[in-house]
Amino acid sequence: DIFLGASFEATRCRRDAKRHNDAPVTSRRAKRSRAMTLADARDGDAAFEANRVAGNAAYDREAFVEATARYTECVEALEKRLGSAEGEGTARRACAIRANRAACFVKRGKHALAMEDASWVIARPLEAGAGILAKALYRRARAREGVGDVEAALADLRAAEKIDPHDALIQSALNNFTSVFHIAVVLDRASPEVLARQPAWRNFKPETRP
Repeated sequence: DIFLGASFEATRCRRDAKRHNDAPVTSRRAKRSRAMTLADARDGDAAFEANRVAGNAAYDREAFVEATARYTECVEALEKRLGSAEGEGTARRACAIRANRAACFVKRGKHALAMEDASWVIARPLEAGAGILAKALYRRARAREGVGDVEAALADLRAAEKIDPHDALIQSALNNFTSVFHIAVVLDRASPEVLARQPAWRNFKPETRP
């Protein structure tokens, strides 16, 4: 009995010691994990900012392919965070970057991709904010203009004007549509499917002048 009691006591002591020794190890591991997460976040932020600045610089010198690649790096980095606890703040940055990438796609004639990025932003008005939302609407209007969709382009431009009535680019684009010749040029780009979506313009004919 004495032997059994001693054996049980020894087992209990070893179990308690193990729990005691494991606790600091678990705590240290958790701290290391948090430190690594913070370091990764800082590295990710630095890489994001470097790509964003490089993308803006490339756009300014009209290197639109390079700018697209830089903005894509930003989008991919942000997408990893959108489902995390940081998602709320990340969504606004993602809206800004996608609006910028939409502008690149418009410049490159990649109208479907421009509409996709701009529509992603437009679907998130609260995260985007008024300024970015107006830009996304304007850029989707330009993409829609590029595929010959007068009706949808005008709808986006008017929505953008309501948000930012003093924006010169928006006003210039709207003013273009006061020209029947501009409208005719845009409609000439439309496929039969796009033309079928805008019955009001289907039979449009510009006036002729000597």
